Amino acid sequence: MVSFSSWYESKSLIEQGLVDLISDRTQFIDDQKEVDSFLLILADYNISTSAQFLDLFFSEYKGTEGDVLEQFVKDWMSLSRGCLPKLLLKRHNPEQLWQSLIHLDFYKIVFNGNTYLFKRHL
Repeated sequence: MVSFSSWYESKSLIEQGLVDLISDRTQFIDDQKEVDSFLLILADYNISTSAQFLDLFFSEYKGTEGDVLEQFVKDWMSLSRGCLPKLLLKRHNPEQLWQSLIHLDFYKIVFNGNTYLFKRHL
């Protein structure tokens, strides 16, 4: 495998900035091959700069199952103001909230057995 410094230096300055943010903001993407694969996935969502990543990245969760969705919905609701989030949580489970409302605002990317949430471009 190519040394980290050679691999990093082979990237454009824009890609280096994105690699730096991925390294800073995620816990589970930690080798060159994973970063390269994640960069390709991000490109599919039109995320190719560090500014876009900063603006759109919401969270990273270990795993891919219902617990992840439940924790994400709780995190998302905690950022909301007012009584509506509490009312929504009383009436709907996290899966229902994701399917009916939240998926319109976020991309859910499953990568390497973990889940990454990004705000959609609106």
